[in-house]
Amino acid sequence: MAGFILKNTLSENGAVTRGICETNEKCYLTAVHETSNIVKTPEGAAVDNDGQLTSINAESYASMNMWGLTPEFMQTLENGFKEFFANMGDKDILKAEYLLPIYIDELLQAGKVSVKVLDTNDKWFGVTYKEDKDYVVKSFARLIEDGVYQKNLFEDLK
Repeated sequence: MAGFILKNTLSENGAVTRGICETNEKCYLTAVHETSNIVKTPEGAAVDNDGQLTSINAESYASMNMWGLTPEFMQTLENGFKEFFANMGDKDILKAEYLLPIYIDELLQAGKVSVKVLDTNDKWFGVTYKEDKDYVVKSFARLIEDGVYQKNLFEDLK
């Protein structure tokens, strides 16, 4: 899993949801805590519970669903998906979310998978709010200008 640093994934325009990660000394994932309402603060980051801010470590790893999963894992994922639907009870199926970080955490806690966290200090450019779009467009233009990306990303695949 690409381990983005939480502070590099936050929006200036409102709260986000992230899988806050715990790792061991060898940089293997030990837990993922799906966390909602994370906001950027002058001190770093906090969880906003109806206006009550609880500080959170902005240097934590955050899952941005950048997983390198093996082909064999697809069957595990499919089985989990079937189990997810079988255990929905009276929940609204149209609003249900099968969240990969939560499922992987369940597998971690059961000792069924291991996940190496690959450190990245890159900034995550995401559009959570419509106000994020201009910043993201300008950020990608800057990466092209700086030569990090070529203008036509897939030109070399022809």
